Amino acid sequence: MVTGGVTPNSLGIVRSFGRRGIPVVYLDSGPRSIVSYSRYIKQRIKCPSADESEDEFIRVLLDFGGRIDNKMVLICTLDGDVLALSRHKRELEQFYYVPMPEFDTVEKLVYKRNFYRLLAEMGIPHPKTWFPQNLDQVRVMGREIAYPYIVKPSYSPTFQWKFGLKCFVVNSTQDLGRAVDRLEGRGIDVVIQEIIPGRGVYEFFTYLPGESEPLGVCGWDKIRYYPTDFGSGTFCESVWHREAVERGLQFLKAIGYCGMASVELKKDPRDGEYKFLEVNARVTLQHRLAAACGVDIPYIAYRDACGYDVPDIAAPSSGVIWVDDFVDLLPFLTHIKRREVGIGEIVKSLKPGKVHSVLAWDDPAPVIVRAVKSGMSALRLLRRRYTGSAS
Repeated sequence: MVTGGVTPNSLGIVRSFGRRGIPVVYLDSGPRSIVSYSRYIKQRIKCPSADESEDEFIRVLLDFGGRIDNKMVLICTLDGDVLALSRHKRELEQFYYVPMPEFDTVEKLVYKRNFYRLLAEMGIPHPKTWFPQNLDQVRVMGREIAYPYIVKPSYSPTFQWKFGLKCFVVNSTQDLGRAVDRLEGRGIDVVIQEIIPGRGVYEFFTYLPGESEPLGVCGWDKIRYYPTDFGSGTFCESVWHREAVERGLQFLKAIGYCGMASVELKKDPRDGEYKFLEVNARVTLQHRLAAACGVDIPYIAYRDACGYDVPDIAAPSSGVIWVDDFVDLLPFLTHIKRREVGIGEIVKSLKPGKVHSVLAWDDPAPVIVRAVKSGMSALRLLRRRYTGSAS
C-alpha cells in the first residue's frame, strides 16, 4: 500500500511496483491527485491525510488491513503520514509490514527544532540556527542576526500548505517585519537559520535494515528548486560525493535509524565542510532518479520487509538527469533571467533521455492531467496579473 498527496513521489512507487506485477493499493489523501490516474493502481481508497485527521487515517488503514488475507507493505511519502504510521506502528504491524523507524526517531527528524538541537548535541556541522520561543523573540533575534537568513518552520507541511513556501527569506528589517506579520496568529513554530552561500545542495537516498549496513545508496546534486532557491529539487544530476554520503550514514547509524531516508547536505564554501540541512524519514521526490541509476530504494525496502533476498546492488550510475515535469520551467527561466545559468547547465537541461517525475509512455494519464492543471494554473496567474495591472 502506498500513501500520498498531490506530489509525484507516490507515482514512481506505484509504477515501480505495478510494472513488476506487484498489486498496488493507493491511499489517496489529495484532491484527486495525478497519482490516482495511474493505470498501475489496483485499488484506490480515498482518505484524509494524517495531518487532516490522524484518527481517521489510521482507522481506514486498520479497517482495510482487517479485510485482507495477506500482509501488505506500507510505504509513505508525506511527513504527517510517517509520523502517524510510526506512532501506531505496533497496531498496524498485525496487518502490514511497516519498514520505517520508531516514532521517537521520526519525531527527532521531522520537527526541525528537535533536529537541529540534536545535531548541536552531537557536534555535527549544520547551519547556525536560533530557536525563538515566540514571534516577539523572532523580531528581537532577527534584528541582531546578520542578513540574509531564513525563517523556517519546525514542521514544514503546515507552513507549505498555508504559504506555498518552505521558508521566508529575510534580507532586511522590512522583510523581517513582513515575515512576522504573516506568521501572526498562525500558531506555527519557527526557527531562524543562516544561509549557506551557493546554489548546490547534495541529497542521497538510502535504506537501512535495522543495525545492518545500507542495502542501497544513491546521491545527486540538486541544481534547481521550486520555489526558486529554497524549495523542492526540480532538476537533479546523479553524482557520488563520498564525504557527504559517509557523513550522512554515520549520523543515521548513530541514532539507530532503520528504514528509508533522504539526507540533504550542503558544502559550505567558507570552510569546505558538508553541513546537514535535513533528513526525511520517507520516500523523497527524486527517488526515481536513484532507480534509474540502478538503486530502486522502495523496491529494496519492499523485498527486505517481506523477507525476500535483496540482491547485491552495483555502484549507482553518475551523470543521470532527473527533471520535475512542467515545474522545473519556472526556476529555469528565473535563473536565466538572473544570468546564473551557464552553457553546461543549458545543455543538460536540453539533453534527451532524462528521468521524468511524471511523464511515462506506458502510463500517460498522469502527465496529461498535470499538463492540464499546470495550464489552468498559468492562466489563473496571468489573469491575476492582468487584473492587477488594469486596476
